[in-house]
Amino acid sequence: MREIGVAVVGTGYIGREHIKVVAAHSQARLAVICATPRSEESAVELQEVYGAGRVSADFMDVVADEAVDVVYLCTPNSKHVQQAVQALEGGKHVFVEKPLAVTLADCARIVAAARVSGRQVMVGHGARFSKIFVALHKLVQDGTLGEACFVEGDYVHDLGPFLDLPGHDWWLDAEQEGQLPIIGGACHPLDLMRWIAGEIVEVSAFGANRNLPAAPWYDTVIASLKFASGALGKCLVSCGAKIPYAMNFGYYGTKGSVLNDRLFIDGIPHADGFMQLPVEIRTEDHTCAEQLEHFLACIQTGDKPLIDALDGARSVAVCCAVAESIEAGRPVAVQLDF
Repeated sequence: MREIGVAVVGTGYIGREHIKVVAAHSQARLAVICATPRSEESAVELQEVYGAGRVSADFMDVVADEAVDVVYLCTPNSKHVQQAVQALEGGKHVFVEKPLAVTLADCARIVAAARVSGRQVMVGHGARFSKIFVALHKLVQDGTLGEACFVEGDYVHDLGPFLDLPGHDWWLDAEQEGQLPIIGGACHPLDLMRWIAGEIVEVSAFGANRNLPAAPWYDTVIASLKFASGALGKCLVSCGAKIPYAMNFGYYGTKGSVLNDRLFIDGIPHADGFMQLPVEIRTEDHTCAEQLEHFLACIQTGDKPLIDALDGARSVAVCCAVAESIEAGRPVAVQLDF
C-alpha cells in the first residue's frame, strides 16, 4: 500500500482523535491540519505533537494541495456539504464525520458530487466497526437469528455538561445544525438498525424538552419505526437525563434474539435463558483506527466503503423523517432515493 496524504479539517474532540490515528498509521501521512483562525493555535500545538506536515486556516488551500489525497471533515455538521463538494471537485477522497449533512438537499448534493468525481466518500458511522455490532451483524447476515420481528436502539448521552465548553456553541444553533440529539445522536442507533436489519421506510415520533430547557431542541425523543421487511422498531434518544452513557441494541428474530451482548438461540436443548457473547463492549467506541484502515484499503482497491455517500444520506433521511414527524404530528415516509 502506498503512503496516502491526509488532511484533517477540524481540531475539536473527534478531529483530534482522527489526527492521532492518522499520524500513527504506517501507510498514512498527516499532511495538513486545517483549522479556523480561532483554532489555529490549537492546530499548531497538534502539529508539534503529531508531526503534521503543516497547518492551514484556509480550506481551499488544503483542496489545492497536491500532497493531500484524502480530506477528513471533522467540522460542524452544516459545513459538511460545501466542504465535501469542494474537496470532491478538487479531486480528493473525502471522509465525513457523521452525519453526512443536515438536510436531504445537502445530502443529495454530496451524493451527486461523489458520483461525478469518481472519488471515494466514507461517512464516519463508527459504531459499524465496534466489535459487538460487527458480531451482531454477522449473526443476522448468516441467518442465525432469522428474520427480524422487532429491532430497537437507544442513544443515551447527557449533553448538559458539554454545552458550555469551548467549541460547542454550534451545537445550540438549531436553525443551521438541526435537532442535534436526532441528527447527531439518533443517527448512531438508526444507522446501526439500517445496517443490521435493513432499510427503515416510515417513522412516527414524539419529542420533549424535559432536562435541558435552555437548549433549542428536544432532549428526549422516541420514534416508532417500520422497516422495508415488515419488521417494527423503536429508537430512544435521551440527551439530558442523569444516567450513564449507553448505546443499547436489540434484535428480536424468528430464530433467536440479541439484547446488547446477551444472545438467545431457539432450539438448543435445555437452554431457556440468555447466553453471554464473549465480545467486548467499549463505552463511546469511536473506532477511528478501524475506520481509517478500512477507508485506506478502499482507496487502494477501489472497493466501495462500508458507509458511502448514499448510505450516509439514507441514515440522515431517517433522522430528518423523525424530526419532521415530531413537528407534523404524523407518520413520515423516509426518502431513500438520492
